[in-house]
Amino acid sequence: MADFNKSFGERESICCPISFHNGGHRRIGPLYLEVKHNRRDELIIWGHDLAIHEKILDQFEKQGFTGYRVKPAAVHFRDGATSTEYHEFLVTGWAGTASPESGVRLVESCPACLRKEYSPITNPEKVIDWSQWTGEDFFVVYPLMGTRFITERVAKWLQSQKVKSFRLEKEFDVRQRDSIISKLNIPAGRLSLHFPQDLANKYGKPLGLE
Repeated sequence: MADFNKSFGERESICCPISFHNGGHRRIGPLYLEVKHNRRDELIIWGHDLAIHEKILDQFEKQGFTGYRVKPAAVHFRDGATSTEYHEFLVTGWAGTASPESGVRLVESCPACLRKEYSPITNPEKVIDWSQWTGEDFFVVYPLMGTRFITERVAKWLQSQKVKSFRLEKEFDVRQRDSIISKLNIPAGRLSLHFPQDLANKYGKPLGLE
């Protein structure tokens, strides 16, 4: 894990013109992560965003995995060294919006900054509407943009290669196990906070989420 207090990189905040709530923020510079160790064998670094070493990314490409893009990143180690062999990993696969059968429904929406709030998940197995899935190996479901979904073939490859620093969870097991988090509403913003602008326009414009 990266140090959340010292990581992220340059970013801009989106101020809502009609209310006091925060419309979200997005990074405008390269991802920067700082870790409190010197272990160069940790090939996946988790922070506000995700950085993956080029060794893993090379294998992803050879395996033909889809649904992601990479951008420059820097990882700063405790001994003072900074590595640029890691790259920001952006999940770009899309599975649309959460199925109504999951219990997720719109509770509140701001027309100015597009910030939204959704009700909690009541049926995790119904979150994904597979008719909306575009077929990529890595993908997300709105409004659960912080959760990265992967296909079975990616999961099996990660396990077979004994890749460190990740854990597979069944759909939202962590959220549902926590009696407090499972009852909280789900906040979400515009897709451009998470997706490259071209994909935010492609997937978000028809939904008014770009």
